[in-house]
Amino acid sequence: MSDIYSVQLSDGPGLPVVVSHALGLDHKMWLNWIDSQKGQRPILAYDHRGQGLSALGVQPLDLELLVKDAATLVNDWKRGPVVFVGLSQGGMVAQGLAIRHPSLVRGLVLAHTTAIYAPAAQTAWNDRIATVEQRGIAAVVDLISQRYLSEDFRANSPQVTDALRAQILANDAKAYVANCQAVASVNWLDDLKLIRCPTLVLAGALDMGATPAMAEAIHHEITGSRLEIFEHASHLSPLEQPEKFQRAVSNFLDTL
Repeated sequence: MSDIYSVQLSDGPGLPVVVSHALGLDHKMWLNWIDSQKGQRPILAYDHRGQGLSALGVQPLDLELLVKDAATLVNDWKRGPVVFVGLSQGGMVAQGLAIRHPSLVRGLVLAHTTAIYAPAAQTAWNDRIATVEQRGIAAVVDLISQRYLSEDFRANSPQVTDALRAQILANDAKAYVANCQAVASVNWLDDLKLIRCPTLVLAGALDMGATPAMAEAIHHEITGSRLEIFEHASHLSPLEQPEKFQRAVSNFLDTL
């Protein structure tokens, strides 16, 4: 897959894991978590189309194509079925992978994500897309960083916040818009009942974009899933609450 950048960053005897990142970021958002897992399990990280080191390629972009990319990666890696860990946009890809390609998925972690957006959120996505098209990524970097990280964390961790802002600003505006359009159209809710693999759903109590109620809706539809809500996290718990995120995911992996 010449368009998609991927890299194996860990190996070990445990179940193979693929990690899928949030909108506007790339595989590097997982590096701290991967460091905590090194030597325990094989981990493959990759960048979605038009983000990080992956080319945008085919347009228009939709979640079905992103799911197809993920399926191809898993097949090409030849380590499946895998535990697929997705956050935000990555969680939407994870849902689609388990629905469309269940034989490739041994378990799911759906972090800070949703299966569908309400009409009001659709309007907000349209506004964000229009702003980026007209004024570029810089016009929305404050909005994104405020949604991704809680106010207290931003105040207490300026270096992490600055690094996040720099990563967002590095996005190509055209590619970011294409990914926004894919994310805004997510609609897996009615198909979640098809997911039969063990599933952990994670949410942040302070998350305005992927709210605890959205996580509850996913949890309700996936039989046997587990739900955990981080009280002091917004959208990026691997950054805000790394120890809690590591513990929750490791405990889940240990049950598989």
